[in-house]
Amino acid sequence: MSSCPIADLPAELIARICSYLTPDSVCQLEESCSQLKTKMNQTTIWKKQVESFPVAGMPFGDSSEATFRSQRVDYFNKRLLDFIVEKSERSGWDNPYRVAIRTKFTIDKMLGDVKSFVANELDAMLTDLKEANENVDQDDYYHHHLKTWRCSVLEESDQHWNFKCSDYIGKWMDVTTWGYDIISSRKVDIREFESENHIVLEYIILHVNLMSDSDTEDWSSGGDDNDDEDPSDAEEEDL
Repeated sequence: MSSCPIADLPAELIARICSYLTPDSVCQLEESCSQLKTKMNQTTIWKKQVESFPVAGMPFGDSSEATFRSQRVDYFNKRLLDFIVEKSERSGWDNPYRVAIRTKFTIDKMLGDVKSFVANELDAMLTDLKEANENVDQDDYYHHHLKTWRCSVLEESDQHWNFKCSDYIGKWMDVTTWGYDIISSRKVDIREFESENHIVLEYIILHVNLMSDSDTEDWSSGGDDNDDEDPSDAEEEDL
């Protein structure tokens, strides 16, 4: 028997087990045992996961309430997943549905790390950084680096693919209190850019903003409660 008992099961039974799991759980299961990757490379497993959205209770599993559209649909996920499946099929890649779920899962892990950082580390980091610079003669526009995240999902020389991934990140951050709202409440700047095959998110703060006496709010709860209507998004067209 192998060191991964589930890998000894028939492929059909593994597919049935996966049918009861959420997409993120399927990705985690695949990562848990290298011996599973071959048996889990079944189109039926991953197609079912793509078709399961929206997924309630899964981080970034349902954008219905966040979508700035007249009809509440899981627009963020549908837009990204449909594009990746179609692109993968045109390119002749193996198991396009797996490519779609794995790409989304990789991005979502980074978004989850960003959310955790804001909820659990950001305030203490800003307080410590401010105390450390109390008596420092620093240019007002000096950039203090807070944290950087790198997400390896980009395709070389495919700007359409890269835009879709970057846009997906931007849409989630636009509608979350731990995303771009930080700029107004903490005066933290978020920079998103591409570096080789990575999407990079960087949190920085200007020295003048760090040392200001602005009041801050309690961000410990995080949340995705921004439900304002944005008419410009309702007419958005895919590039």
